[in-house]
Amino acid sequence: MEAMCGFLRKKRYATEWFSDKEGFTTFGSACAILAACALAFACVWTARSMSRAAGVQVVADAAALAAQNEVAEFVIAVRVADASLLSMSLTGLALVGTGTACCCVPASAAVGKSLIDVGKGILTKRNDLARAAEKTLSTMQEGLPVVAQAQAQAIIQENADSLGGDALGYVELVPLRGEPISIGDSESSGEAADAAESQSDEIAESAAVAQEAREDAQNALEEGFKHDCGNAPGYCMYERADTVAGMPSSQNPIYHSVNTWSFKVALDRAKAYYPHRVAMEAPENDSVEEQARSALRKKFYEFAAREVAKGKAVDEGESVPDIDFPMLPKNTTEMKKTSLYTDEAYPVAAGCLHAWQGCPGARSGIEGFGSLAEQDAGAFGVCATCDFDAVSLGKVAAASSSIDNGFEYHYRKVAEASNDYVAALERAIPAESEAKDAVNGVFDLIDEALQDLGSCRIEAYPPGRFGALAALAFDMHDESAVPFVSETREEGAYAAISASVLGEDGEEDVLSSLLDGVVDDIGPPLSDAGPAVLSLWASMVKAYSSGTEGLCEGVQELFDSLPLLGSTGLGSWAADSLMGMLEAAGLEPANTEAAKPFVANTEHVAAQGDGPVAAAVASMKGVP
Repeated sequence: MEAMCGFLRKKRYATEWFSDKEGFTTFGSACAILAACALAFACVWTARSMSRAAGVQVVADAAALAAQNEVAEFVIAVRVADASLLSMSLTGLALVGTGTACCCVPASAAVGKSLIDVGKGILTKRNDLARAAEKTLSTMQEGLPVVAQAQAQAIIQENADSLGGDALGYVELVPLRGEPISIGDSESSGEAADAAESQSDEIAESAAVAQEAREDAQNALEEGFKHDCGNAPGYCMYERADTVAGMPSSQNPIYHSVNTWSFKVALDRAKAYYPHRVAMEAPENDSVEEQARSALRKKFYEFAAREVAKGKAVDEGESVPDIDFPMLPKNTTEMKKTSLYTDEAYPVAAGCLHAWQGCPGARSGIEGFGSLAEQDAGAFGVCATCDFDAVSLGKVAAASSSIDNGFEYHYRKVAEASNDYVAALERAIPAESEAKDAVNGVFDLIDEALQDLGSCRIEAYPPGRFGALAALAFDMHDESAVPFVSETREEGAYAAISASVLGEDGEEDVLSSLLDGVVDDIGPPLSDAGPAVLSLWASMVKAYSSGTEGLCEGVQELFDSLPLLGSTGLGSWAADSLMGMLEAAGLEPANTEAAKPFVANTEHVAAQGDGPVAAAVASMKGVP
């Protein structure tokens, strides 16, 4: 038994080099542990190498972005300069146009001339700033490759120490060179401003004449309206025709506003009134005196019906109206200048002239007909019964023409008002035409200037507009041995290439604070013009990004703040004409988003480059 146990114990101890109850590490375990440690630290070494490689690529990306960032800032500077100059051009032209429109209204003429002066000053300042901007941007563009290279090198050096090595990098803008920057002067804008300035006095004078004449015409129109039907229910043509003649409303309409009334209404009323009076005329009693007066009244009404029928009242509003109210006699003197005096229309009997054929003094028989002119010449005597002569007929006209309870009194007032109305418009319409011709001349030049603004924009094609390429070589410093790695190795050199291009940042507008810097540069011409001009300028800056809509909104707001109402309507006409011209200008919105650099595929950028880095990348990637 003991022998067997000893045998078994000896057999068990034969494997003790794999296992030891005392807990000591055996040779196999030590080998496994050493292998595991070696693998672990080898992975660490590999991870460290990969990390540094990734870090080198990040530095290359950062270098490309840094270089392209300088291009982005240059593009932003160009857009700000373009917006500044364009907004100044639009503001100047808008002020010149608005000022010209203001000159059409006497009350606003002084403001209009001031706006023209401010607009001209802004346009002049715009050209000065254009020269400065051209010089500055050209200098910036020439130095762009150097600045981009410097920024990229700064980024590379800042990151070299943190990676523990020596870096050598080069950045290349694609393309290497930009195109020359040229900003044109807006000569047509200056011509428009000069024309507005030289024509402002003529426009203002013509507008003043037109307004005074229009006011006279309006007063005459209101006077005519008042005596035709505006005084109702007081004495007027309408009231007399209704009360005395009992004319139906179809022939005797009433108007309650001078704005809907015209002289034709009064003339048509008179044309209907006199035939109606002829038809209804009859003696009020059987006395000889009344029958004679009735006969003479009828004679007068017949004469008036014939005369008034010759009248005309054509007023189309665009030309001098053709209005003619025949004047009816109001006394004996005026009656003698009419056919009532010269026509052989009165019966002759017993050597006397009679008022009507039924006169008792004409019972001997009618011998013919004669005229009052012949009677005054001694050809005929005066009937002792009817007592008819020129004075008696003159009294018929005077009875209703001398006091305000007569139809003829108000008819004469309307006729006189129509003459004043025509005379006023004969002064107003030519003056308005002169003003419009002058305004249209200025507006034509403004329109030409708006069309020419496209040639005055800033078009920049800088180096790096297609992107930037960065090439980076990185040599690591000697490193200490890695534990459990049997052979110490140097990591050697790393290389990386990267590219960046410009993109748009839709959340940032390059014009957000444009006026903060530009207003100070403009100086007194702007500040003297007041808040309205500043508001307009702000709108013109917005017009850069919103196009025609923003332009029209800004000018309309300025018009709304100015008194352009007048009796001539020239102010409103000029404002509408200017707005129509601006709407037709077709100003296209511009890109106002901030440019920012983004990492891109080197193949696409290298394909457009002509420098050594671009050529190397293109060759390496097989870019044709």
